Amino acid sequence: MIKLNKLIQTLLITSIVATGSAGAADIASANEKDPVRSTLLESKEKNKGVTVHANGNNIAMVVTGLDDKYVTGRNQQASRIIIRLDRIDGISAAF
Repeated sequence: MIKLNKLIQTLLITSIVATGSAGAADIASANEKDPVRSTLLESKEKNKGVTVHANGNNIAMVVTGLDDKYVTGRNQQASRIIIRLDRIDGISAAF
């Protein structure tokens, strides 16, 4: 019984570590491919704010969603902000 509990604990810890490192690998691979998308993903995962520079406007927000065409976020003034990814000129972030 004791060995079975140790085995279960070991498997649980291994799966948690594997899941955590897989998420980090996703960010690292995304960073190499597309730094804008990786910064937006990091904002979503860490719940930290970014400033999106789009068409001469600066939009401060926390990312709440990201798909192939749009980034969704929120800030103190708006509960939902949606920006097309192809309209983004740049992003500033301080994580």
